[in-house]
Amino acid sequence: MNIALFNFIFYSSSNSIIGKIALFLSYPFAYGVIFILIIWAIFLSKNKMFNFSLLFLSGLSSWVMAFVLKGILQVNRPFVDLNIIPLYKETGYSFPSEHMAVFTAIAVSMFLIDKRAGLVFSVIAILIGLSRIAIGVHYPLDIVGGLAVGLITSLIFIEIFKKV
Repeated sequence: MNIALFNFIFYSSSNSIIGKIALFLSYPFAYGVIFILIIWAIFLSKNKMFNFSLLFLSGLSSWVMAFVLKGILQVNRPFVDLNIIPLYKETGYSFPSEHMAVFTAIAVSMFLIDKRAGLVFSVIAILIGLSRIAIGVHYPLDIVGGLAVGLITSLIFIEIFKKV
């Protein structure tokens, strides 16, 4: 099921428009969203310190957790296992997806700050997760693993921040 779903999503990116959109979502869009979010949290949000701290700590911690898990679990990327040519060549291991962990943590944390923004960031996280499969650097289970890491990490920080 994991490989079948991967193949379906990955081979859809053979359409050049889908491939370009997936690459855009995975890199410039993802990093642009983080940059804009930092600017918003520091300069434009009502509770600047609270919002920045929650988003920064949950995002950074989920990235660190995903990074550590990758080193422990050492799951190969799909292009290594399946001998395919990805649209972008990532290095390192695959499970869990750091992109998905960070964007899930941001989305869940945003729900505490603003429900509508949380929904928007949830859609962004899903699109970025799908783009990572489409460019050939993650299996669907890597995305689910990243989602779990981001969810758990951000829920821990939300509980801590509710008490502050």
